[in-house]
Amino acid sequence: KDIIHAADKYGCMRLKMAVEAEMAAAGGITTDNAAELILFADATNCAMLKEAAMEYFVTNAQAVMESEGFGQVKESPAIMAELMAVALGGSKKRPASSDADSGRDYKRMRVSTLRQQLDDKGLDVDGSKEMLVARLEEAESDVIEVE
Repeated sequence: KDIIHAADKYGCMRLKMAVEAEMAAAGGITTDNAAELILFADATNCAMLKEAAMEYFVTNAQAVMESEGFGQVKESPAIMAELMAVALGGSKKRPASSDADSGRDYKRMRVSTLRQQLDDKGLDVDGSKEMLVARLEEAESDVIEVE
């Protein structure tokens, strides 16, 4: 977490994303830290980590809700609303295949795919998922206006 804070402070986005990816990797999220990581990722615009921690929560909801960190999550209506949306609609919003990733349905894409598309276009890859989607949609509308 300290490395992510330092990377943010000094504008080292590649370092931030590498650490974020490592934290989100298999085994990095547990029932003891999932709730805490959701809050941390939200506060530091670590969209990939937040996505992974929320998916972990959906899979292990009962155990995570019994963890110490979940008390803080309950205090955030916005985070609770996001968790409910992921828990109740996650499988319907994101297809099992990569259909969304191949089209222009940015809101259904995984954060890693959004970042790749932004990087391919030479755009900033840091920020929340909503910021990444907005950046891609803006770039797409700029291209359409030019044509």
